[in-house]
Amino acid sequence: MIYVFRALFAIFCTGVCAALAIPAALVDGRGDSMVWIARRWARWILAACGVRVRATGLENVTASAPQVFMSNHQSLFDIVALVATLPVSFRFIAKKELTRVPVFGWALVLTGHVIVDRGDRRDAFASLERAAERIRSGTNVIIFPEGTRSETGELLPLKSGGFQLALDSKVPIVPVTVSGSRSITPKNSLRIESGVIGVAYGRPIPTAGLRDSDRNDLKRRVRSAIQQGFDPLLQAPRGSGEPADARLRRRSGVA
Repeated sequence: MIYVFRALFAIFCTGVCAALAIPAALVDGRGDSMVWIARRWARWILAACGVRVRATGLENVTASAPQVFMSNHQSLFDIVALVATLPVSFRFIAKKELTRVPVFGWALVLTGHVIVDRGDRRDAFASLERAAERIRSGTNVIIFPEGTRSETGELLPLKSGGFQLALDSKVPIVPVTVSGSRSITPKNSLRIESGVIGVAYGRPIPTAGLRDSDRNDLKRRVRSAIQQGFDPLLQAPRGSGEPADARLRRRSGVA
């Protein structure tokens, strides 16, 4: 019964907050109020579902200049964890299919998230060009460069579009590693477990001065940084031993 309550609460909370974000965006004209609403949305869901998020590396996030945040993706709770911990304003790079979801999709468009049609190559490139202009004007963006959620938790191959966006924008990439979220809600499941998620914000990787020919090397550097950021105690699959909370207490020396 607790899983049904958690799922229904998450759906209800998402709908309400999306509905609030629409008129708020029309009033402020930029959608920045969406960030305030989104943070409350994330905190309410985390509290209701018994999920705690531990963030490290926040000193690598700067408010004085835009950055591109590239994160691994293994669960819907990756989004919740990022929204709850990222201390600067942001927009997501989101697939066009999400805009078809009533209310939520309308909110995505009106609050200024960058919508990409992955089935239309020309439209996808045009969307990324518009995103580059927004980043240069001071907007932070969040990208899941794998393009989909990993079913195993292992890092999938990274797609090139986000890296080209960073090169065109000439802003640093902050590699982000989310650990443990797959144990909360894996792909293709609506069951929400309680537990701990770790979010590690890595050192920014500069792109200024790089050329298009440097894209593959940049991709390797970001992939390596994300991979190194995994917390093995949180990333261990559920059912592999003692709960994550117990493993964390043991690591910190707390009985």
